[in-house]
Amino acid sequence: MQTAEHEVPVLVVGGGPVGLLTAWQLAFHGIKCMLAERNVTTTQWPKMDITNCRSMELLKSLGLADKLREHGVSQDKSFDVIFSSGLGDGGERIAKWDLPGPDEWRSRIRDKNDGSMPREPYQRCSQAVFEAWLKPLLDEHPLVDTFFGLKFESLTEKEDGVTSELVDVAGRKHFVYSKYVIGCDGGGSRVRRNVEINLSGGPVPGKMHLVHFKSRDLDRLHRQGQFWHIFFTNGSCIISQDELDTWTVHLALPLEVETNQLDPYEVICRVLGGTSGPLEIQVDEILLHNTWRPNLAVADSYRTPKGRVFLAGDSAHQNIPTGGYGMNTGVADAFDIGWKLAAVLNGYGGEHLLASYEVERRPVALRNVERSGVHASVHRQYSEWVAQKGLNCLLKDTSEARELKKKIADFVQEHDGENKDHGIEMGYIFPNSPVIISDGDPETFETTNVWPARNYTPSTIPGRRAPHVWLQDGQTSIVDLYGKGFTVVDFTASGEISRCFEEVASRLQVPLMRVHLPDECNVRDIWQCAAAILRPDGFVAWRHSSFKSEPLSDEEVEDILQVVVGQRSAK
Repeated sequence: MQTAEHEVPVLVVGGGPVGLLTAWQLAFHGIKCMLAERNVTTTQWPKMDITNCRSMELLKSLGLADKLREHGVSQDKSFDVIFSSGLGDGGERIAKWDLPGPDEWRSRIRDKNDGSMPREPYQRCSQAVFEAWLKPLLDEHPLVDTFFGLKFESLTEKEDGVTSELVDVAGRKHFVYSKYVIGCDGGGSRVRRNVEINLSGGPVPGKMHLVHFKSRDLDRLHRQGQFWHIFFTNGSCIISQDELDTWTVHLALPLEVETNQLDPYEVICRVLGGTSGPLEIQVDEILLHNTWRPNLAVADSYRTPKGRVFLAGDSAHQNIPTGGYGMNTGVADAFDIGWKLAAVLNGYGGEHLLASYEVERRPVALRNVERSGVHASVHRQYSEWVAQKGLNCLLKDTSEARELKKKIADFVQEHDGENKDHGIEMGYIFPNSPVIISDGDPETFETTNVWPARNYTPSTIPGRRAPHVWLQDGQTSIVDLYGKGFTVVDFTASGEISRCFEEVASRLQVPLMRVHLPDECNVRDIWQCAAAILRPDGFVAWRHSSFKSEPLSDEEVEDILQVVVGQRSAK
């Protein structure tokens, strides 16, 4: 059988959300790539079901946010979470997290213009829908060669490039010669194993049996109200995937329980009944079912020593689903490695830019993995309380039952950060990056490593996400003015700072958009700087705090630009 050969700047291995977005980001910046996915179609598994506000900001910058919303759950639907003893007879709603949907979020974002809000609301969307929507866009893109049904086997990395061996469904071997390889091939990543990068961490106790199904029996399913999730006091849960007829249940099981003979319909009834006994509903179709184990793990490195192979998404970090940090951390990985590799391949980015990928992204993964475990412990705690008292204890009309229900309600309201920890989602920081220039402010030094989980505090301290603020017209966000590459935002009256950066960047062939806003007092007051350099991801790479200092020389500007594009290190 003949072999096939391909030569391309970047090979992306894995066609899940992270691989698809990595390929899109590379193409967005003019870099040709090849995407190889071992499965012949996009996933049928629901997996992720929320794209958080930070991910939606990144997708908006890629021109994808509005398109995704057309395929996701309706904008008027809430993200409400119910805690219940069961939907059957005797079961009841114990507590509820009131979480707004996109429409309500937009009103909040519009009304609160202090820099603390995201530019974009969250979006509910199953991974099965996400992949099925995005893949055809890549199939049509002239800079992306998509190959589904092409399995990665091995690679050989040299100083000047990588040779990868893959095999298609017909058994034909494909050899891909690329400058770089990005492994986006999931938790069992063959790329990661091939380059011998270890994972620290592993599976947590217990397992879940998932059933994905169709049902329009809303009288029973919505017995306690419309919901995004219902968490039952026996440790199981149900997720509304589309607010129409598609649902996923997860049955919590001990490791020793055999699941091969489980009847998926019985699993559905068992989950929905909670501690009140099985609840029969009308099921129109079983889509799929399987057993899975939650994992908490992070790769020891995101890049090989020779520097040609990178990891992103689940190949680099694995989260418990609580908080929705898994895919969303992967979206930011994809965005980050995509623009940085593109900068290098387009000729203006340097080695320190590639080195910054692991320095910036791995600490974020460590924090997010830890936080997903914190959220999971909330559900584990109240489930243990119920198990200790007996699963039917909540069904009794006793003072003990009432006290336990109140204890659970108070506990989950006190520990409700699962989708409210905006500091995790928007406030992550890059204090040690070689391509971020500290401004030397003592306050900056003291606060750079402060990263509250709950709240996002708007700041333009270098290494932080620049805040979204509406301009005076009330319709345009400062974020909407960012360029495709770097952006210099200048609040000074003369605009000399940004003009100088524009001239030097043109000479160095660094893509840079000049934004001069001398009259935007509210934005300036929130940003608290005279000027700032923003990266393609909207993070502050450098800022000029004083409005009274002497103008920067061309040499100073060139030094700054060389650092932020990775030609020199800030360290």
